[in-house]
Amino acid sequence: MMKKRYALLLFFPLILGFPFPVRGEEFSVEPYSSRPTDEEKDFVAQWKRFLLGQGEAIAGRYTADLPFSFKCGERSSRDWVTVETATIVSGEWQQDGTRVHVLHWKDAESALYCEMTLTEFQDFPAFQWVVRVRNDGQTDSAKLHDFWGIDICWHGADASMPILHRSVGSPGHEDDFHFMSEVMHNSMWDKRRRIAMDTPTNAAWAQAHAYFIPTDKRSSAIWLPFFNYQTGGDGLITALGWSGAWRAYFDHQGEGKSTILAGVENFDSILHPGETVRSPLNMVLYWQGEILHGQNLFRRLVLQQYSPRINGELVEAPVSGVVWGGIPSKEHLEIIGKIKTYEIPLDVYWFDAGWYGTGVVPSYSVFEGDWGPMAGDWRPNPNWHDGTLKPVSDAAHAAGMKFLVWVEPCRAIHGRPITLEHPEYFLTGNADGQIREGQTLLLDLGKPESLKWAVDVVSGLVREYNIDWYEEDFNIEPNPYLETAAEPDRWGMNEMRFIEGHFAFWDALRAAFPHLAILNCASGGRRIDLESISRGQPLWRSDYNCFPEATAESTQDHSYGIQHWLPIQGSATRGWTILDTYDARSALNPGMENWLVGKTEQEWLQIKANVLQAQRCKKYFFGDYYPLTHAQRDPAAWTAYHLYLPAEREGMILALRRAKSDVREMTLDLLTIDPAVQWKFEDYDSGESWVLDGKQIREAGFTIEIPNRRDSRLIFYSIERANNP
Repeated sequence: MMKKRYALLLFFPLILGFPFPVRGEEFSVEPYSSRPTDEEKDFVAQWKRFLLGQGEAIAGRYTADLPFSFKCGERSSRDWVTVETATIVSGEWQQDGTRVHVLHWKDAESALYCEMTLTEFQDFPAFQWVVRVRNDGQTDSAKLHDFWGIDICWHGADASMPILHRSVGSPGHEDDFHFMSEVMHNSMWDKRRRIAMDTPTNAAWAQAHAYFIPTDKRSSAIWLPFFNYQTGGDGLITALGWSGAWRAYFDHQGEGKSTILAGVENFDSILHPGETVRSPLNMVLYWQGEILHGQNLFRRLVLQQYSPRINGELVEAPVSGVVWGGIPSKEHLEIIGKIKTYEIPLDVYWFDAGWYGTGVVPSYSVFEGDWGPMAGDWRPNPNWHDGTLKPVSDAAHAAGMKFLVWVEPCRAIHGRPITLEHPEYFLTGNADGQIREGQTLLLDLGKPESLKWAVDVVSGLVREYNIDWYEEDFNIEPNPYLETAAEPDRWGMNEMRFIEGHFAFWDALRAAFPHLAILNCASGGRRIDLESISRGQPLWRSDYNCFPEATAESTQDHSYGIQHWLPIQGSATRGWTILDTYDARSALNPGMENWLVGKTEQEWLQIKANVLQAQRCKKYFFGDYYPLTHAQRDPAAWTAYHLYLPAEREGMILALRRAKSDVREMTLDLLTIDPAVQWKFEDYDSGESWVLDGKQIREAGFTIEIPNRRDSRLIFYSIERANNP
């Protein structure tokens, strides 16, 4: 955000870390923070009371009905699943700030049972729900279809033109996580617009942008399943938890009146007697004022309610040292020796792919060797590791690091032992169901025996090698396999069971190993959704950064986009290279990866400097996010943002001048600065510190000078003292 007049900011209520002012009093802190207002919480509380049959809907804002729907044959759930006919069982408030209500219905005509599990959040103007439908009849049901987890009519408080804010997913491209804001009209003459996110529309978008797999249906392959629908002075964020194919439609009919639909895409199936299916996890969050306030509310909600915890404590995203698993154990031990010699404060030793199977061609990066065809044989390679990872694990732990191992249990190449012993565990993707020699297979997690095998294999590795972090990759688009194997009248059921099986897989590992943290990877960040990130952190957000030709500037753009949504994520700049300071700052994030490929003392000292810097910055990513510049895909731009911890009243500022930028300095508006106090600033590179008056900063702006192209500034700031009255 470029410099603004301070006086303009005085019209907004104080909402970040300070008491609210009395009416008419001047106040100082901006309206962009993660602190919800009483008005926002009251709005959502009334909506929940309506859904629980305890009050009226707010007239003119949303349809006075349940926020989901489905059909069984020609019969709509709207005919029998209503607010008035619900049987409700409500729980008590829990220590995590949630309370669960279960609403259920029975339909004599269709013999269906419907259940809505509604969760409210004590600290947020938000709620979530999952819908389950069961056939309680003695015969197969009619086909269940049009299963919309979200089916809401949402109307603006006035006739303001809505704007849809969303981000591209992670196709492994320069524009991963690109943040977009789209006005919901077709033209100045046609005030209507419908934005679709379904397979045909997504494929057309992906083909136009040259994505590698344009029909990829993994949850965040094309779009992140998070959306901010702004309607004038307020808005509604909707989000999905479903790691497979979903579809969503935002349809503005004019005058600020819209319909929002979202749900599973590939489902049109009969239900056998006793069979149950579910919707995605659906969430809505209401906000007022500035869009960035809504985004920061969502970030804070994700951090508090959709991020993994161990013993009740948030799993700390690690600053990692990444080493290719195909390197012989002897060289791993030498690298760990270097980490100790140079006293590099890494949290995790990341043992990447290539360590398994019986390959004979050595590899020192993802681009070498014969490790790829070994997928499915999850035994340490006897040629590189003498059949065990224990010496490396023990050495990493002795050096004060946790041990992470990469595994990909859902993909196997035919010819690996398990594919010969139990071919029935796998789906082939072939119309005849027959396996072709050497082909890629999908482990069918919808089968209990396949699920058990996956749990046993990974549990064995965790137990034998004392693994602290389990990285699961997923380099296969599952839908062609699942769809090819569909039974008559059962379209989408295989995918339903596969996704439920995968959630059960992770839950079983976490139950068996309470200390275990999961790194959620799927060809980079193609499995980012509420259900998945609540179990595993997306610390390798894009496969774009595997490649040595990946650019620092595109990585900056990735960060700009994804930080609107997620406080916890991770990346590096480019694969298997030493990162200089500009590169490292381009990829700063709480789960930053560092390639341990140093050969000289200077290179190891650079790695150490990058790690120390990442450790210093890590905590700020859990705070509020304030982008200061907004250019994306522009080689002549600056990237600048600051992160602020409201409780501690401290933050960090990062500014990067790109190689083609002609701009030597910028004056920026730091919206977190309270003008009533003095602020201390510290330049990370020089160690210089200085104190500025908050009022002066808010009136004149904060100027950052970067004299050299392809250079950066990293500045920390905190409260120094209050001004004298």
